[in-house]
Amino acid sequence: MIEPLVTVITTTYNLVRNGRAEYIKECIESVHSQSYANFEHIIIDGASSDGTLDVLKEYEDKGWLKVYSEPDSGIYQAMNRGIDKANGKYIVFLNSDDYFSSIDAIKHSVKLLESNNADISFADVSYYYSNKKIKLWAGNLSIVFSAPPFCHQTMFTRTELLKEVGYFNEKYKIASDYEMMIRLVLCGAKFVHLKENIVTFRYGGYSSERELMINEDAQIYCELYKNFCELSFDEAKDIYRFHTLPFKLAIKLSKYLNGIDRVNFWIYNIRKHLFQFRLSKKCGMLRFLGIWVVKP
Repeated sequence: MIEPLVTVITTTYNLVRNGRAEYIKECIESVHSQSYANFEHIIIDGASSDGTLDVLKEYEDKGWLKVYSEPDSGIYQAMNRGIDKANGKYIVFLNSDDYFSSIDAIKHSVKLLESNNADISFADVSYYYSNKKIKLWAGNLSIVFSAPPFCHQTMFTRTELLKEVGYFNEKYKIASDYEMMIRLVLCGAKFVHLKENIVTFRYGGYSSERELMINEDAQIYCELYKNFCELSFDEAKDIYRFHTLPFKLAIKLSKYLNGIDRVNFWIYNIRKHLFQFRLSKKCGMLRFLGIWVVKP
């Protein structure tokens, strides 16, 4: 059996200045250590001027990766440039702060994709916080329409499919990977779940900016769901905040999920409509039998 080529894409920009040089080294070495042999590692750099390119050159000279450096408008333009330069049948985007925590990450993902004739695989991930606390995030496609279903660093996608659906939407700063996931579901792509923890993700940067995330996700819901149900911006923000969909919208979107994912979609949404409880310093909420007793 011929192993299909896999392209690993990592975006970088002034990592030395931001104290993240050791992170990119860990990222690169985790790719090079993979048990799967047929891969290429492409670095898309945003014209770094702080010594980042010197760090990368050491690995490029070893033949471990290929670096392309030019100014860009942000991470999603860099990722789109990576798609155009990729030679692999499948692409995975591994951020410069993150790394493969399993040497079989590529091998097992490709095996699952090929054996199921699937378009996309996703897996579980460890969140690593600055206080060294680690939390597992298990992928769950059934929640995709009201919350990010998995970490995009675990997502192996057929390269041609990313081109067919129109690349990442560059107007978003933080949520275009999530927007892409929803679009891929709506276009009928076949997903498979690798139930293994294959990546460690360092929490921080844009991914920790809650207000930006809420506003961008709400905008995504308004745009992608407008053909199914008209949503006000506040209603779209409530989808993010409470991870529930209006039932009229849920009925229409559920048809894009199959098998156990559709079953779990309804279990999740009905449970959230009937009962929710959250208490923190910033907000408190309680919904019981569909009635808000306390609403933030």
